[in-house]
Amino acid sequence: MGRMNLSLYLVTDDKYFVGRDLVDTIEKALRGGVTALQYRFKNKSTRQMYEELLVLRELTRRYGADLVVNDRVDLAMAVGADGVHVGKEDLPPDVVRKIVGESMYIGYSVNSVEELKEVEHLPIDYIGFGSVYETTTKENYKLVGIEGLRQAVKLTSKPVVAIGGITSYRMKEVLQTGVKGVAVVSAILGFEDVEKAARTLAEIYKTTVKEKFLMP
Repeated sequence: MGRMNLSLYLVTDDKYFVGRDLVDTIEKALRGGVTALQYRFKNKSTRQMYEELLVLRELTRRYGADLVVNDRVDLAMAVGADGVHVGKEDLPPDVVRKIVGESMYIGYSVNSVEELKEVEHLPIDYIGFGSVYETTTKENYKLVGIEGLRQAVKLTSKPVVAIGGITSYRMKEVLQTGVKGVAVVSAILGFEDVEKAARTLAEIYKTTVKEKFLMP
């Protein structure tokens, strides 16, 4: 298991790829500075997902970015992904760990500060925590808010990745909570020019993290 590159973490979503070439769009985001890609699609056949993932595996390697597969442990194994991300509805993390061994890292979604206590002992490598802000990507989401995020970072020893409604103008506020990474969907895919959108976020990340280390 390599180290996790979760600083700028792009999560895919079916609705942003209507009339858009998947590989071309993702390559532009990677060129803009995305460090990890989570492949998350609901309306595709296993065969199609496998074939797309094979191409994305090559692409993410070329850009030195991580490839994470949402939910589908079988597909993650089949293409040699860096990580797999699961939530409450998916296979339990201890079962996932039995399947993948130490070959990849495991991410887990948590939607409240209370839930953190229950997941601390699980064999997971990072926690996806949100929704930090209002979001249009998920219909039935729980809002944890920036304060909830700040508490979460303090309460767990595991790296936290913030998700949910994070835009370029909210990025700095999110990073100041001490999260290890920021996961976005529409903040990159919602733009015509995905490369430019990714570059904007990557630059905010760099300057904010620099400031944090330079602070007295």
